Amino acid sequence: MDEEKNIGKHIVEHLQDNSDAEITDPVLQTWAETSAENKQDLFEYTRIWDGVSELAQRNKFSSSKAWEKVDSSIKKRSIISERYKISLLSAAAAFFLILFGFSFYFYWVSGNTEEPLQLVTELGSRSEATLPDGTIVKLNAGSELAYRYDRHKKIRSVQFTGEGYFEVEKNRKPFVVQLQNGLTLKVLGTKFNLSAYPDDAIIKTTLTEGKVELQDSKGEKLILAPGEIASFSKKTGELSYLEEAPSRNLSWMEKRLYMDNMSMAEVCRILERWYDVEIKFAEKEMAERIHYTGTLWEKTIYDVFEALDGISEIEYKIEGRNIVVSEKK
Repeated sequence: MDEEKNIGKHIVEHLQDNSDAEITDPVLQTWAETSAENKQDLFEYTRIWDGVSELAQRNKFSSSKAWEKVDSSIKKRSIISERYKISLLSAAAAFFLILFGFSFYFYWVSGNTEEPLQLVTELGSRSEATLPDGTIVKLNAGSELAYRYDRHKKIRSVQFTGEGYFEVEKNRKPFVVQLQNGLTLKVLGTKFNLSAYPDDAIIKTTLTEGKVELQDSKGEKLILAPGEIASFSKKTGELSYLEEAPSRNLSWMEKRLYMDNMSMAEVCRILERWYDVEIKFAEKEMAERIHYTGTLWEKTIYDVFEALDGISEIEYKIEGRNIVVSEKK
């Protein structure tokens, strides 16, 4: 019994260091090679450990309902301290080392982590949430995110459309964002803004910290350093660097819109998302002909159009969520 407890300590120490790494502990290595049964037991303990680790991450949620729909006025974020997490993992691992008949527990955990967790931010609202791995994401209006942990590939996978600012939790398991047109973004631990609305012509990534790798469907890659911006054209399929001020792509979190020779069509597309309104033009060509340079502060939709009216020859009519814009006669 004492020998079994001693081996148990060696197993826990190995799992705490890195469950994916090769065994460097000579005592544990000798024990594992003694018999096929010992080797299989170690394999099972490793699977259980990874399952409990994922469960500990998922406990950061106060409620699973937060994934169904997040209103801009509700922000749920709870954090488990590292000390509590380690205690939870150690206690759980020790428990399973003593009791050999709980393989169903791992199966239950594994099965649940394969299911994607959905997060939707409606038009006219913004939200902030903590993903199961500890990553913090701020979502702009009209954004959708689906997160899951792929146990076979050992990656944290995200399906994403819209715009969001990600503060990725550092972890040996890669964090991969799947985007439109076969584009993928890979990180280990970093902070970046991602704009990928389905109705926009380009997908734009702005890196503020760390390093990210973008790869298109043809396998071509582009690596970003802090302060750099990348653009992917949906029309041409081209990946390229952009010479822009990073702060302009982050301004939505401060409720500001920087306009640098931006067409009215593009401005109004953003306003439709921000305020959940529908904007129509009396003449379609005017939307591309009129351009703006300056900064809009997010106030009421009336205030915004009053500001646009003051710097361009337009007039507007607002009826509920419908807005019609025309040129002044």
